[in-house]
Amino acid sequence: MPTKRTINAKEIVSDIRSWMNNQRLMDKYHVSSDKLQNIFKQLLDAHAIERSELEPLISIPHLRINGGKRRRLHRGYVFIKLPIYDLENLINKGTVVDISEVGLQISGIPATVGDTKEFLVQADYFADVYPFIFEAKCKWTSKAEDGNLLSGFEITSITEGALEELRKITNLLALSG
Repeated sequence: MPTKRTINAKEIVSDIRSWMNNQRLMDKYHVSSDKLQNIFKQLLDAHAIERSELEPLISIPHLRINGGKRRRLHRGYVFIKLPIYDLENLINKGTVVDISEVGLQISGIPATVGDTKEFLVQADYFADVYPFIFEAKCKWTSKAEDGNLLSGFEITSITEGALEELRKITNLLALSG
């Protein structure tokens, strides 16, 4: 019977906090990508690390738990019209449908899967949230029954300050889902 390997939680948390990427973590601890994601979940459950520290390492924002349809990351469904602008063409104004720290769904801005766009979210007149900018990559597109364009974007680049403003939105302007 093979012996069960143990991974020192303090050591892997230290490696994560020193910005070690997924591949280096998998190599160092001799684990698969799935096992690494499981370790991340265990660290969160044990309160050994904050979710915000792990989010840069979670490569797919819609990871499933136990094959179910629940999302691992908190997603807020926006209950007001939250405007978002494509900075490449400010005429392309849309509305945020749902948002998390790693991605969002937008209505009204044309996109193609694979497009990388720079967005401006302007929520300052709804709450104490400053406008902020981030870069995101289109992961999917569809058309709603009413003809509105819907697109899902993964956030690929965001400053700490912009991330703080995004967190304010998820806390103040969104219903948890």
